[in-house]
Amino acid sequence: MHIRYILWLLFIGVQVAIGIIIYAQSGEDVAGFVWFARQFPSLSAWLFELISHFPLLYREGWIANHLPDILWSSACASFLVGLWVTQLTLSKLLPLGMGCAIFYETLQGLGFAGGTFDWLDWIYSLCAGVLSTLLTYLLLNKSTINDT
Repeated sequence: MHIRYILWLLFIGVQVAIGIIIYAQSGEDVAGFVWFARQFPSLSAWLFELISHFPLLYREGWIANHLPDILWSSACASFLVGLWVTQLTLSKLLPLGMGCAIFYETLQGLGFAGGTFDWLDWIYSLCAGVLSTLLTYLLLNKSTINDT
């Protein structure tokens, strides 16, 4: 069972890391990066230096505008579903994962959160929520992974 949870955390971490790298390579002043740089200037400088050595993931268009949001929505949904995977059935986990994935984009659409609402982001996030819920469920509850 430990291997499953390690894979689950790796799945979440990789998605978040790729999203952060794409935004960091964009050169834009993302509010989270600005806050992080003020709070932890040395660590921030070191991380941005490290990110500058990564292959360029940032590309204009679809990758810059949608992929980080999709990855973060998927990671959040996977995390929340993973917490409840042994207590709830898949029919209850799917709405939970989808709701988690579209939560922030919906708040943007209603004017309660900063950022730009985009229907494509909302649809992509919804699909990411479904996919990450299914993957998390299969990995943590129904998978036939050999635990050694």
